[in-house]
Amino acid sequence: MASIKVVLFTSKTLKNGEHPIMLRITKDRKTKYSSIGHSCLLDHWDKAKSLPKRKHPQFKELTILIEHKKSEATKKLFALELDDQHKTLDEIQKHITNKRETITIYNYLDTIIVDLEAAGRIGNAKVYKDLKRVLKTYLDKKDVSISSITPSFLKKLEQHFCVLGWKPNTMSVYFRTLRSTINKAIVDGFLIKDKNPFNSYSISHLKNETVKRAISQRDVKNLEAVKTENDNEKLAQDYFMFSYYCSGINFMDFAKIKVSQIHIQEEKLFLSYFRSKSKKLMNIQLVPQAVKIFERYVKDKENEDYLFPILDTEVHIQPKTIANKIAKMSKVVNDNLKVLAVKANIKTPLSTYVARHSFATTLKRLGQSTSVISNMMGHKTEAITQVYLDSFENEVLYEASLKL
Repeated sequence: MASIKVVLFTSKTLKNGEHPIMLRITKDRKTKYSSIGHSCLLDHWDKAKSLPKRKHPQFKELTILIEHKKSEATKKLFALELDDQHKTLDEIQKHITNKRETITIYNYLDTIIVDLEAAGRIGNAKVYKDLKRVLKTYLDKKDVSISSITPSFLKKLEQHFCVLGWKPNTMSVYFRTLRSTINKAIVDGFLIKDKNPFNSYSISHLKNETVKRAISQRDVKNLEAVKTENDNEKLAQDYFMFSYYCSGINFMDFAKIKVSQIHIQEEKLFLSYFRSKSKKLMNIQLVPQAVKIFERYVKDKENEDYLFPILDTEVHIQPKTIANKIAKMSKVVNDNLKVLAVKANIKTPLSTYVARHSFATTLKRLGQSTSVISNMMGHKTEAITQVYLDSFENEVLYEASLKL
């Protein structure tokens, strides 16, 4: 059974300092938000009553409007239940809010962003925020309906990116996000499938050869042997090596590791966590090199403490503060990896991604199958793993041709 509640969405702050007033629709512990078109200052909002406080300058008018919106939404929800219509949360939201095809691209992007932020998916929300920012620049802040996004619109947008000197890979990120937005709009009933502009506009040409990110096994050992000079260099080195020895764990998942997630099974140490991207449960036995890194950081820590000095359980509580801190520390680690690369005489520019790519490529060089590597990395498909191994395959082909 679904439920509806009026909330002040404090995760989003408007330019005037107010927060949007939302209808929160909940079903099966999943939540969707729909704006009622009004906002309120936190100081003017009564959280217990889900209404503005009496000191709000438009208390009476806004209270009547909120009660009306909630009443109308509740009636529609009851009507669905009386008809015994088993709707999904998306279908309920669409029915309650009377969504139409005329919704604008900015408004729809705002809806996606709000839902993602509410779900704690701050990184994904940022991708859609970036798309909105880019579209605003291109359209000179003019809003357009989703149905105005046509193949012709997409071609002109690509030409605009070319004039700006953007590389195909950069353009591809924005076009893939826009394609995802259009697909979501079709599912939500804003656009019919036949009007999908990406039916005739392909983004496959917006893809360059991925720059080689893996380093050799010898380079990895040289990096491991570098003597660090400060805490930031040591953290960067330890992240790279821990990732390399732990199935290429990415930086976000690394930062979120808590002491309790490393546990003993049959007298062996294992790391268990859910991947942020694929949500797949990973259960990795720590090799001796990874155990040494664990032992260096676990001293004087409680079970619920973060293992590595990136997040603080008492400070970083909200998804947004966690994401911001990880992004900040990712830059610190990347900057220090470049310093370490110079010391280790490694020519490939090092970053947090290189550790993951190096793990995959090294295993492939040692004769491991792509399917096993894919499983170890937590990928949904082998096709994703193959992206990591493409540069290796090209090298093999080149070396083979030299033998002709």
